[in-house]
Amino acid sequence: MYRGMSEADRLHNRHERSRLVAAPPEDLCLVFANSRSWRTSDQPVEKLHAFADLMAWCQTAKALDPASAAQLRQWAQHSGRVAAGLFDEAIATRETIYRLFSATAVNTEPAVADVEILNQLLARTPGRAAVTLTAAGNRWRLPPAAPAVASLLAPVIWSAGDLLTGERLARVRLCANEKCSWLFLDDSKAGTRRWCAMRACGNRAKAHRHYLRKTKSAHAQTPQ
Repeated sequence: MYRGMSEADRLHNRHERSRLVAAPPEDLCLVFANSRSWRTSDQPVEKLHAFADLMAWCQTAKALDPASAAQLRQWAQHSGRVAAGLFDEAIATRETIYRLFSATAVNTEPAVADVEILNQLLARTPGRAAVTLTAAGNRWRLPPAAPAVASLLAPVIWSAGDLLTGERLARVRLCANEKCSWLFLDDSKAGTRRWCAMRACGNRAKAHRHYLRKTKSAHAQTPQ
């Protein structure tokens, strides 16, 4: 295939058949897990309902570049049943990630089966073996995106492995709102953050405590 081609031509050909991916944020796996929120409430909120939603999430999270996402969308139009199966595998991966980190967040050892699933996924992800310097920032150069979970979600899976084996694992938290169960990294100086966001669950808890105090006070002042 490469006979008669110069080294520059071979390099260009290889680059034409690859994609550039930035190093994932350390909490990207948690962001993916949180695409299903209010998990322990009566009405969980699901953001990913179909393959198209998964593509949109990957592109927004920069796990996929626009060209790769467009190619996979086109593939899905002609491979609906296979795309639906791939979507199901992606959701199963998300749930494995959630179980792993929700366990560690409450100082419980993750299930061996979930660790094994993550290891199998890591073994199938493209290797981070080449870096490319660009004006937009330095990137990992990977093979073209393929219709497989380990390719599609490679940055998510990398971040799960990196976080699970890194020093920041001790900072993984579950929101203290028992109906929320959002996963997050505690960046507070003292390491005592309890809520996914103060303006959300934190304020709800504050308002609930205020309501209880008022109710208790009203009852105390009511003549017997």
